[in-house]
Amino acid sequence: MEAGAPSVDSPGELTNQNPLTLSGSAEASATIQIRGGADAVVETTATGDGSFEVSVPLRADAENTLLVSQVVDGAESPATQVVVTHDGMPPSAPDVDPPASPTRLTMVTLRGSTEAGATVTVTGGLEDVSGAADDSGSFSLDVELTTSASAAVDNDLSVVATDAAGNASAATSVSVTFDPNIAVDAPIVDAVPDATNQATITLSGTAEAGVGVTVVGGATDGSTTVALDGTWSVDIGLRPNRVNTILVFAVSGTDTSSAATVTVRHDDIAPLVPTLDAHASPTGAELARITGLSEGGASIEITGGAAAASGMANEVGAFSIDVMLTTDATNELSAVATDAAGNASDAATLTIVQDSSLEAPILVDPVTSPTSDSTVSLSGTAAAMVDIEISGGASTVMTTSDATGAWMADVDLNPNAINELRLTRPSSGVDTVVTIAHDSLAPEAPSLNPLASPTGNTSIVISGTTEARARVSVSGATMPAAVTAAADGRFDATVVIAEDTETTLSVISTDRAGNSSSPVMVSVTHSGDIPAAPTLDETNPAPTSMPMYTVTGAVAEPGEGVMVRISGAASAVTEATDPMTGVFSATVMLTANAANDLTVVSLNGAIESAPAAVTVVHDDIAPAAPDASALTASASGCIAGVSTGGNVAGSGGSVEARATVRVENVTRSTEVTTTATDGGSFSVSIGICSGNVIRVTAVDAAGNVGASTEITGS
Repeated sequence: MEAGAPSVDSPGELTNQNPLTLSGSAEASATIQIRGGADAVVETTATGDGSFEVSVPLRADAENTLLVSQVVDGAESPATQVVVTHDGMPPSAPDVDPPASPTRLTMVTLRGSTEAGATVTVTGGLEDVSGAADDSGSFSLDVELTTSASAAVDNDLSVVATDAAGNASAATSVSVTFDPNIAVDAPIVDAVPDATNQATITLSGTAEAGVGVTVVGGATDGSTTVALDGTWSVDIGLRPNRVNTILVFAVSGTDTSSAATVTVRHDDIAPLVPTLDAHASPTGAELARITGLSEGGASIEITGGAAAASGMANEVGAFSIDVMLTTDATNELSAVATDAAGNASDAATLTIVQDSSLEAPILVDPVTSPTSDSTVSLSGTAAAMVDIEISGGASTVMTTSDATGAWMADVDLNPNAINELRLTRPSSGVDTVVTIAHDSLAPEAPSLNPLASPTGNTSIVISGTTEARARVSVSGATMPAAVTAAADGRFDATVVIAEDTETTLSVISTDRAGNSSSPVMVSVTHSGDIPAAPTLDETNPAPTSMPMYTVTGAVAEPGEGVMVRISGAASAVTEATDPMTGVFSATVMLTANAANDLTVVSLNGAIESAPAAVTVVHDDIAPAAPDASALTASASGCIAGVSTGGNVAGSGGSVEARATVRVENVTRSTEVTTTATDGGSFSVSIGICSGNVIRVTAVDAAGNVGASTEITGS
């Protein structure tokens, strides 16, 4: 009778042994034969109880399929198959990111890379630590250090990687010195949102276990103690509607760390109602491209069509969003802007009637708006060989599509106005509306706030006002800088100037149409012989109608008895600073209805710092009512009482310069907003039917609301 296959103990799928010891059981005194290794056949004899153990040479660094059989009375049994891979190559020594040394921390985190899946062991600390590398070979291990209450202790750590086959790498040496006498490290602060509409936020992070954490710079300060695992969390209040520069310190006894700085902008003011460009109605198109203007970076959501659609305004507030229309229905579209802090605007509305029985509208390729070009080239597609009429510019233009449906036409624009161009096949009744703003007027030169000179700071802020959403470029510093002005025209740009020399800076505004202002030149001198100026949280505040203003910031060199003095308002104010952090908060009475050019210096005994400058405009006078004789409200046509477009404009001087202009169609209960130019003119698209009552209101930068003026659409 033939013997059965022997039983073999599993050696595992992977080994670094060579030869490999195989063991198992068979019939008593049987001859065991192993094939498939480095030798042709390896033999041994089972003991009287049938057990066996044999060394089998393997093919190095390869998969070995071993066949184990037994011979009894001259007959060979079936074989038992054992598959084992030999791996005799150790991993390379681990790459370890250098940890901070010396350190006050009793635990350090070693990070690095090695062979994927290897076990990493660290010795030489308070206790040995092991962990596995991930699939990419990365590892992270927390290592407790050997410490002393008073003296520095060197921890000579050894990091070894062992692969799955048991091969150990050469050791990587890492030296970390624990020193209780060095300064406490600044806390690490977790990421926070750039902007929030919440009055209180929670800051969190990591720091040395057991030390205190002090947080200053908001409307309320906070403090806590770091937990044993090195984490901390604290709630602080924010100063409303301004940038909050928050300083976070670690405190151990009388030792205070350097500050970790976090900047959070509080904003609970909703964006203005978005401005929507006119759109053809009725239309045979099932997709409407809605364009307009809102707060820069705001998210725009449009509802009222077949499905909600959303998009983002770019840095100057322009947006373009495709909306699927409900077919054969009146689509009452509603557009809401939500800023980065989560504040939502009131809705702008636009009515589009979709009629699937109408022919497909003419398609127009994207065009640039605003533009300083007096003539624009339009192109697109339509049905083959059809006439196309383009109206709404300086004159009506006719063109014809070719055999493929492609067409092109040059259109002269009405100068320095919003041109609602309408493209249609004559007598078809189906329009395509393209809104192009023409602007050939260069912005006025930027108005700059006073700049402190001489200064002990090499990093300075250039601030002021210019045309809304213009691009402001600053040259002459060590590197040029450029920023986009806000919707109210305010801007601030940080530049670095050379040490101990006079620097002449050139500041130019370029509007969205590409027109550039004349430059404003300003000189500033750096001096290393005087202390640096205080750092201010708000470098270019919005005008205010409030009689008081609070200046906040921090002095460059904190200490006992350091004061801050603020002059340039109705009266000078001197306040103490925090001796540990240098943070200060001082409230000044403003000179009414004037630009208050404030100068802020720190005082340490007889030593006075270089000045920091900030301009606060007080204004509690409401704008005059818009001049009715300078206003026009043009209807572009109505179908069944639904407007297919319209424009409200004010010529120069019609409203206060740079005011926010609110235009309401009282009859239709719709509203849009825009910003007046430096000359007090404006132009905005809004749906108007003949006879609609249009109300125009100006709101100045300080928030004062003027009386309204009503006109009638025609």
